Amino acid sequence: MARLKLSKFSLVLILVILAAAGGALAYIRGLEHSSQLAASLPLSAAGPAPARSSPTPAVTQAVTPAVFALKVPFTPQAPTANWDQLHNEACEEAVAIMANAYFSGNNAATLPPDYVEQQLGALTVWEQQNLGRNLDTTSAETARMISAVYGLKTEVIKDFAAADLQRELLAGHLVLISEDGRLLGNPNYRQPGPVHHMLLLRGYTPEGFVTNDSGTRKGENYFYTFDAIKNAAADWNTAANTVDQTQKLAIIVSAPDRP
Repeated sequence: MARLKLSKFSLVLILVILAAAGGALAYIRGLEHSSQLAASLPLSAAGPAPARSSPTPAVTQAVTPAVFALKVPFTPQAPTANWDQLHNEACEEAVAIMANAYFSGNNAATLPPDYVEQQLGALTVWEQQNLGRNLDTTSAETARMISAVYGLKTEVIKDFAAADLQRELLAGHLVLISEDGRLLGNPNYRQPGPVHHMLLLRGYTPEGFVTNDSGTRKGENYFYTFDAIKNAAADWNTAANTVDQTQKLAIIVSAPDRP
């Protein structure tokens, strides 16, 4: 048998040809596998990647001011210093008058005594006609009077926190709170203080709340801590003819809705 003799060069050439043929076969099989994989995917996955939307900016909350006050005209409940029985019990009417002046756009620091006396008379008549009395009224009755006479929106809330009152003031609303005046500790009251009183809150500081306290001629911008206000909060109880310290209520007064 004849022996085939191959040169070293021929052997190398044959090896190169065989390697190239194997690589081509692997490449073809790879294309087939890729096509099968793409066909098995949902169209959205097989297609180009969707464009990425810009990151949603973080919502920045408005900074709550540390000190805030609304410009509410002031009046004592006895604007001519006549502290008779009617005026001695006119705190509810006085806060209603101040609230109406504020929402009417009156930016005066104080209200004229003649105007206040005229308004006190009108509110007293309404109370007598609709409630049958005019000396002490509950928070619900006071809210009803303010809405009926002045057309303002009112809401009575229970067991308020300091943050609740701050939020209402920042919204431009006024806060009226029925109190046991003997617990407020105001040295300007005729001591020991009124059994029933009502404060108008117009602003706040980090330490407490700024009020228009109609129970004294020195009541404009009068300051109380929140603890003092909450501790003394007590609604009028008509049946018991005194205040009920278990009822911690606040009247929220706001402008009427406009069509």
